[in-house]
Amino acid sequence: MKNLIRSICLAAGLGLTAAQAQPNVDVVPRDLYTDILRQDGNSISFCYNPDGMMAPFEQALAEVIGSVLLAEPQLVAMTNPRIPTNPLDYRLPYLEDALFILLAEKCDVIMGYVLASSVPDWLLLTRPYLSTGNLLITRQPIAELADLPLDQRIGTRSMSVSDNRLQSYLSTLPQDQRWKRSTLYHNQRILEQLDSGEIGAAVIWEPAVYFATNGDPEAAGYHTLPLPFVDRRTDIGLATRSNNTYLNSALGEAIAELIADGTLADMIDEFHLGPTSLPQ
Repeated sequence: MKNLIRSICLAAGLGLTAAQAQPNVDVVPRDLYTDILRQDGNSISFCYNPDGMMAPFEQALAEVIGSVLLAEPQLVAMTNPRIPTNPLDYRLPYLEDALFILLAEKCDVIMGYVLASSVPDWLLLTRPYLSTGNLLITRQPIAELADLPLDQRIGTRSMSVSDNRLQSYLSTLPQDQRWKRSTLYHNQRILEQLDSGEIGAAVIWEPAVYFATNGDPEAAGYHTLPLPFVDRRTDIGLATRSNNTYLNSALGEAIAELIADGTLADMIDEFHLGPTSLPQ
């Protein structure tokens, strides 16, 4: 398989153009787009968010993928002072037009892209290298949510899917048997309010808890309770331009190899991203 990957990578490095028609782009001026691929010889430029929680993991992952593809990885830090990066979060602080320009001018690959069902025509996604979920945690010695006193609030990250699901679950309970929610702006604030006792429990992104506790939430005093609703996974992978199908295919093959040989599992453990974050 490595020979196949080598061939794909070299084809991408030669700057082959896509056969399909130029994709529609509505978010940036048309004259910024070119259908000619960036030519970097046998190197691949990986753009990553240096202010993000997963920056060390993503830098290491880019190096390993480069090794698998027999290519030189070039790490490009993409900073955005206009939109600060939330602590203990996975979301990229960039709008679509900024990502488009980055891929046109600086990057072959965007790291840390959430795999969604709908993406711009000019973007192509790989298979995920992380598949993450949420936890219900508390600092209290209880076994399930039903044991939490009703006068204590449950914290969630505002405008998140997990907050919507918690809200839907609470709406099914009798009015006098519902906990109140505290919607907080980021995961670090959730942990702070758990520590201070301002909230009694929280639904929080699993890697945030493991990263904040060096891989051991229990030792840090956070106890995991069963979620009272069906969780929704968040898959995270790599993004390339849609006309760079050769490179995208090679990256997907590299991720598959890192999953199969256990390398990715070891990295997820090393960087404290949670025991259930390995894609299937």
